[in-house]
Amino acid sequence: MDENKEPPEREEVNVNDYVPGSALAAVDAKIAHIDALFKNLLKSAARALVSEMRGGLPPPEPSQDSLIPEATFEAISSHLKKCKNVIVLTGAGISTAAGIPDFRTPGSGLYDNVGDYIKRYNLSSAQQLFSYELFTHDPEPFYALARELKYPGESVCPTLAHYFIKLLSDKNVLLRNYTQNIDMLQSITGIPDEKVFEVHGSFRSGTCMSCKAKYDKEQVKSAVMSGKVPECDELVDGVKCCGVMKPDIVMFGEPLPQQYLCKISCDQEKCDLLIVMGTSLQVGPVNKIPNDIPRSTPRLLINMEEVRFQSPSF
Repeated sequence: MDENKEPPEREEVNVNDYVPGSALAAVDAKIAHIDALFKNLLKSAARALVSEMRGGLPPPEPSQDSLIPEATFEAISSHLKKCKNVIVLTGAGISTAAGIPDFRTPGSGLYDNVGDYIKRYNLSSAQQLFSYELFTHDPEPFYALARELKYPGESVCPTLAHYFIKLLSDKNVLLRNYTQNIDMLQSITGIPDEKVFEVHGSFRSGTCMSCKAKYDKEQVKSAVMSGKVPECDELVDGVKCCGVMKPDIVMFGEPLPQQYLCKISCDQEKCDLLIVMGTSLQVGPVNKIPNDIPRSTPRLLINMEEVRFQSPSF
């Protein structure tokens, strides 16, 4: 095989072909919003995502070994046609158009809308609702909020951003989608499970905190919506366990899955394009990914807000 031979141009595709009619009908207005957002942000990637988000500084010059000649969206777009190992890092921002609130957006984010829970349970902060320490002492606040949010919901449809990642997978250029989200929307699009790493876990399974019995997605859903803290019904030495069932999500104060460091350390060396979408990069250790991939690898950041993050690439 001639390694110097230019790869063939990939066929042009219509993203809408990848979105089922039911999904389009359910989120028509929101998809239109996301579509407009994508067009605006992608067109201004070189200017807004570098100049504005770095306090008006001019775009950095690509390093001598950079895989793109200049820091522009056009250069990224051209480079994408040659990519084989794209990593997509996603946060809550790609799911807000589906009706799932993020944490930090003023007015609509979860942190601004859980005041009743803070008062009812005498909590010190909104973040405490999602802390492992509180859950081990009193899981009721978390389950009360989860019931209100109807997690895991069945009426929520993926957004255009999710189907963009599916398109990358279908074109065999997606190495991995590292998602900080627990909503499982990427799975609904049909992205293969091996192409997704749920950094903060999800509601697709649960574990008893006492006997470690496992529960599947439907059991977790039933437990969340039951109206009470779910107790494990496994028999241990002939006696019902009665331990608390915890969804397999990573709460504040919990370590990430053991496979994360192994997976990302291997993937980042292969990465030929990093796309970061819908995250303010405030939560570690995933916010280290942009700096840990090879310096020559292009990075594209798509986000609604300024991202004050020290990186040689944004």
